[in-house]
Amino acid sequence: MQLNNSLFTKSLIFQSAAVACYFYIGYDFNRENFFGLLACFSILFATYLFLVKSAKSKSLDQLMVIAVLYRLFFILSIPTLSDDYFRFIWDGQLILNSINPFDFLPSEVSVEFPNKAELLAGMNSLNYYTIYPPVAQIIYFLGAWLSPNSILGSIVVMRSFVIAAEVGIIILLPKLLQLLKMNPLNSLWYALNPLVIIELSGNLHFEGIVLFFFLLAVYLLALQKEKLSAVAWAFAAATKLIPIFFLPIILRKLSFKKAALFYSVFGIAFVALWIPFYNSTLLPHFLQSVSLYSKTFEFNASVYYIIRAIGFEATGWNIIETAGPWLAITAYLAILIILLKKKIISWNGFFIALLFAISVYYLLALIVHPWYSITLVFLAVFTRFRFPMLWSFLVVLSYWAYSNPAFQENFWLIALEYIAVIGFAIWELMKDQNKSPISNFQKSNYL
Repeated sequence: MQLNNSLFTKSLIFQSAAVACYFYIGYDFNRENFFGLLACFSILFATYLFLVKSAKSKSLDQLMVIAVLYRLFFILSIPTLSDDYFRFIWDGQLILNSINPFDFLPSEVSVEFPNKAELLAGMNSLNYYTIYPPVAQIIYFLGAWLSPNSILGSIVVMRSFVIAAEVGIIILLPKLLQLLKMNPLNSLWYALNPLVIIELSGNLHFEGIVLFFFLLAVYLLALQKEKLSAVAWAFAAATKLIPIFFLPIILRKLSFKKAALFYSVFGIAFVALWIPFYNSTLLPHFLQSVSLYSKTFEFNASVYYIIRAIGFEATGWNIIETAGPWLAITAYLAILIILLKKKIISWNGFFIALLFAISVYYLLALIVHPWYSITLVFLAVFTRFRFPMLWSFLVVLSYWAYSNPAFQENFWLIALEYIAVIGFAIWELMKDQNKSPISNFQKSNYL
């Protein structure tokens, strides 16, 4: 009983500190305060590790309720670490005014609508066509339609969809783990992760919606409902494009005939979702914006920054327009090799392949925003690997760039982030090199 009281006291202290940090980041935070953010993340991750490591099967439901409550803390907040929401609302307002958001640059729109000047002033993508796929656009439209005159109102509407998707993940994740004969407590690695909570429910990024549809797709696939799975997968890819990279793995999980049917249904559903926005300018404008991620944008990169430094020494200028596309091609080839290397028998192998394929993709990417690591955290839940959880903490070091007016990155911090994450991943790979991942899974269920 004394041990239980001690555990309860520690839990109360940790959770009280976590609540204070979540409210601070949600409602009273300036992203220029890097050290304040780092302190809060340190407290939140200490709480996270304590709750996950001390969790028992009988406490899973209570901890899932806590995970939902953490997300609800942000319901009336304006994102403090990201200004992407200005573009979300802008696109929604265009649709509300019968304008295709893929047709025009923000500077080309002459129609007046509520808060237009404020949206333009806050937007970080004035000179780019929108890059957000149709499912996301529908939610942006609903935000503008249900709250046309209030930025906060539109945020609350969109956040409601994000939180609903997150609740869906929290409910479905343990069910899938049980179905796959894995430990349902592993779902806490995702549900209680501070970066997941802050970047999705707080900063309004749509990875939560993507992962809900993808989780549903895998759940249906495990139930051998391939056609419904393909539709859910299409909704995931039509929210953000990353799940398209996952598609080759279907060839390792299904027979050729079933895989062909899966791809056909996926293709029909994915194309159908784009039809309301289709015209002659959709594809060139969208591809023009996609190309920015391999030729123009750079942030929190790893391999690319090393290549860029070598390029500067050799040529005297930034070789991004040459190095970027080659790195992208290399990443896509690496994904294909990892996902198509051999036929998968176990679900454990399915998720390990996805985890390492997307990890390589981000290591070769020119831009790695903090919320990108959330997909890795999700996939790691189904494996014995925990390096994505470390990455989800260390990626906060990239927010140093916002602490100075020149938006200058600290390459020492970036080096620390990637050296630690890659080193830990290698250690995990080598730790049980004489044992197969499947035997390890059966022994420990990975918690």
